[in-house]
Amino acid sequence: MAKIPPIHQTFYYAAPPRRIFAALTDPAELRRWFVHRAEISLEPGAPFRFQWKGGYTLNGRVKSADPPKRLVLAWIDRFEGGNVFETEARFELRKKGKGTLLGLTHRGFQQGPPWVGLYGAIQSGWAYYLTNLRSVLEHRIDLRSDLDSLS
Repeated sequence: MAKIPPIHQTFYYAAPPRRIFAALTDPAELRRWFVHRAEISLEPGAPFRFQWKGGYTLNGRVKSADPPKRLVLAWIDRFEGGNVFETEARFELRKKGKGTLLGLTHRGFQQGPPWVGLYGAIQSGWAYYLTNLRSVLEHRIDLRSDLDSLS
């Protein structure tokens, strides 16, 4: 059985790369579209902590940051039975016209049933939140609902 391929998603935002990079890294900006609380420093190896209203908390580390072009975050995914694997989300920002193309690559998925569920949750989660980022930036409307599981 082969590893699950990386998730690749691309989004266009009508804002300059520095604005999109700030949305990905500034705790106040992260709260507008993604999490309830955020602690992050851009130093390589620095820990970060994201917490959602529902109580879910994600702890990881900054692998690298090259403002406003690239951000790489890594964290541990744990499964029942003691399986522990690190996954990585890489954000690449490129100016396109008057806006920014944001490319997301999330990798590190392994084989087996627990990974299939995680893969689906992460793929749909990124689509949900990165679409919400567009809504917040372009229309000042946060699409998250308190009824959503991680909002």
